[in-house]
Amino acid sequence: MFEKKFEVKLYVPDTWEVTADMVARWAGNLKNAAEVINDRWQAKIPDDGTFINVMAARANEDFRPFVNPAYVTKGGRSVEDVGNTHKSNIVTAFNRWNDKINRAFATVDGVIAKVFKERVDATKDVWALRVGAKTLRLTGDKIRGRSVAPIAAFFLTGDRKAIGWLRPSDEAAGTPYSIARYGDEPSLRATIQQRLVQGGLMVINSEYDSDVILRQNTTTADILTGLRDPARCDAFVGTPAPDKCFCAWVRDGNLFYLHIQVGLTV
Repeated sequence: MFEKKFEVKLYVPDTWEVTADMVARWAGNLKNAAEVINDRWQAKIPDDGTFINVMAARANEDFRPFVNPAYVTKGGRSVEDVGNTHKSNIVTAFNRWNDKINRAFATVDGVIAKVFKERVDATKDVWALRVGAKTLRLTGDKIRGRSVAPIAAFFLTGDRKAIGWLRPSDEAAGTPYSIARYGDEPSLRATIQQRLVQGGLMVINSEYDSDVILRQNTTTADILTGLRDPARCDAFVGTPAPDKCFCAWVRDGNLFYLHIQVGLTV
């Protein structure tokens, strides 16, 4: 007999407004780190040989599988010819790339990395819209409340703070219950929260494609099954069922939510 420990439906808001102080902190932190960012660039890619090995060769390897092996250009070039041209263009691009990096981080009018900092300021609105439309929908924030990913992570590790984070739109039966092995709650909580943010973004970016939803749900099920204590709950499945454990994204009309059920067969 399947003994249900809890079941929750956590609804993902259509958007989550980014506050002005969040935007200011993001821009400020990035601008303050300008010198460190530049130092790391220089250490990572110090010369054209490193650029070729680290960036050019890898970019060409990733590019080739996207070209149909039977493709031939109007000029008669084969896939191999196209690939070689692509690689050659990247290899010779180091000087242009390096010049752009140096201009961005150069000291101008006494301001270190002036161009880089100006670009950060110019993209603040874009950043706010992107984060509010995607990541914050899944995480929420500490001031206005938590969203789906942290609520789910705390429910699955038996932390009762999750009860206070439920929103009026959410549905819950039962209380938080830990599926983790003894002492492993912090690591499970961190892992599943990151997984839900990643998987949720994949689903949102796909415009809620059913195949993507199933794939993300299956991955989450596999991870939770591997991290759980088998004495505390059954294995997780990718597709919700009345007598199974699951942690699944669901799209129902215009509603998008995370449906979780945890239980143990006794």
